Amino acid sequence: MKKMIAAAAAAITLAGASIVPAQAQGKGETVRLQDYPGIGNLLFRVAIAKGFCEQHGITCRLQIIPSGALGAQALLARSIDVAVVGPESQILAMLKGANLAALMSVATANPFQIVVRNEAGVPEVGQDYRAVMTGLKGRKIGVPARGAVGELQFGQLAQRAGLKPEDFVYVAVGGPNTAYGALVSKQVDALMTFEPAGSICEVMKNCRTVFRAARATEPVEVAGTNGASVIAVMTRDAADRAPHVVDALIAAGRDAAGFLQDPKNFDETLRIAQSYFRFDIPRGDEVMAESLRAGIPSYRVEVSRPALKQIADNMLLTKQIDAPFDTSKLLHAKAP
Repeated sequence: MKKMIAAAAAAITLAGASIVPAQAQGKGETVRLQDYPGIGNLLFRVAIAKGFCEQHGITCRLQIIPSGALGAQALLARSIDVAVVGPESQILAMLKGANLAALMSVATANPFQIVVRNEAGVPEVGQDYRAVMTGLKGRKIGVPARGAVGELQFGQLAQRAGLKPEDFVYVAVGGPNTAYGALVSKQVDALMTFEPAGSICEVMKNCRTVFRAARATEPVEVAGTNGASVIAVMTRDAADRAPHVVDALIAAGRDAAGFLQDPKNFDETLRIAQSYFRFDIPRGDEVMAESLRAGIPSYRVEVSRPALKQIADNMLLTKQIDAPFDTSKLLHAKAP
């Protein structure tokens, strides 16, 4: 009798174990996710290429939308199911009444970097950021857009270095490709930009990166944002209606992150990235490879709660929001 009871209990346990993964699977749903030009949403480009979405019962489709603000709008208009945005965009949308839930990170590292021409006369990589900022005082700084996150973070670096944001002249130079052109043609003296600008400099040898926020240990206003730079967001009602889709997305993202973090998969990752996009510049394939090497450590699904708080604190400090924001409201209950 005891053996029969034990066998029955084991069968129930095994049945329960088999049910749990089934509940975590999609049911054939197509999920439309935001992508970006360039290397873009590499986490889900890999998830699609390697079949991770299908393995978890969903079909992932990528849609190019070039900014976080536009992605949030498309999500609310139901043109896409998942926006890929900075937490700042989610916070601003929620303050306007949107009910959104962050499912996971898509890239964890703060992407901003300061790039200068070789003859700029500022310290080499690895020296104190304060010396970098002092060396750039009074110079023209290229930023992606006036008043956006890049300029605001540059201003925070200036303040922590004992300077003022007004000690610099800011020029909107767009994305890395146009920014690089503005730098080498001497329209600006330095850039507050993001990849592949640093990789272009590494390959072309006519400029260099003197500060990478992804590797910074200070100031906390910048370094403290590492861990939640770009997040995947759904409307909360959509997530609540389809919890199995949430599970499937997180599982596919986790599988893709594991693939990306394995060094033996680098060449295949490069081929996947190049199947979506190639840099149409001299030595573009080398730039792509260098940019991937710089960015791969960031492709993880875990969301740093302290980083979210730091981002909200920075928004308050820079007057993007009027009152402290409780960042626990940003996250879905299942967010890793």
